Amino acid sequence: MKPVVELISEWDNYKETHPDATVAGFCRHYLAMAEITGSGEDLFSGIEPPDMTSTVAKLIGRLGAMLTTYSKLALKEGEEVELDWFYCLNAIFHQGEARKIDIITYNFLEQTTGIDMLNRLKKAGYISERADPSDKRAKLVQLTAEGKQLLFRLYERLYLPAHLLFGEMSHVDSHLLVNLLGPIEQKHGKILEDNRARGFADLLAETLGPQKLDEITRYQQNQINQFASRKR
Repeated sequence: MKPVVELISEWDNYKETHPDATVAGFCRHYLAMAEITGSGEDLFSGIEPPDMTSTVAKLIGRLGAMLTTYSKLALKEGEEVELDWFYCLNAIFHQGEARKIDIITYNFLEQTTGIDMLNRLKKAGYISERADPSDKRAKLVQLTAEGKQLLFRLYERLYLPAHLLFGEMSHVDSHLLVNLLGPIEQKHGKILEDNRARGFADLLAETLGPQKLDEITRYQQNQINQFASRKR
C-alpha cells in the first residue's frame, strides 16, 4: 500500500472513533501509535513500571526532580534564594496584585508553609501587602521594585537549568509536548484548587465517580499482580 493511501486509511479509522477529529489531533495520535513499544524498559534501564500510565508518571516525575535539582544547584551560585521564592514571586508578578491564599493555592503549598514564605519575602523587602478592601480578613500582596529586580535575575539563572534539560528538543517536539500536557496541567490545577480541603479518597470519588474508581482499582491490582509475577 502506498504511504499516502495508508495515511488516508488511518485518518478514516481515526475519524470513526473521534467524530470531532482535527488534523492536529490525528497527527498526535498517529505519531504516538508509531512510537508505541509496549514497555518502558529502555527508558528506565530495566526498572519499568507495570503499565503505561505509571510509565508516563514516572518519566514526568523524574524529569521534574531533575529540573528541581539543577535549579537548586543554579541558585547556590549567587544570592541565597529558595526555589519556591521564585515560584511565588513569579505568580505575584503575573497577577499584579493577589491575595496571599491565591498565591499559596496556585503553587500547591501548605497554608502554614506558604504564609511563612510570604512573610519572609515581605521581611526581605521583595513584596508589600495591604488589606483587601473587599475582605478585611485577607491580605493583598504585590512585588516591590526590589522584588521585580530579583525576579528578573532569577529568570536568567533558572533558564539555564531548563535549557540544560530540554534545550536539545526540537521546536516541533516541544510544541507537541506543550499541547499534550497543557490541558492536563490546567484541568488538575483547577481540581486541586477546588478540593484542597478534601481528603484524597473524597477527591478521587468526586473526580472519577465510584464506578470508574472501582474499575481502575481492579485494573491496577491486576497489573501489579502480573508485574510482581514477572519479577519472581
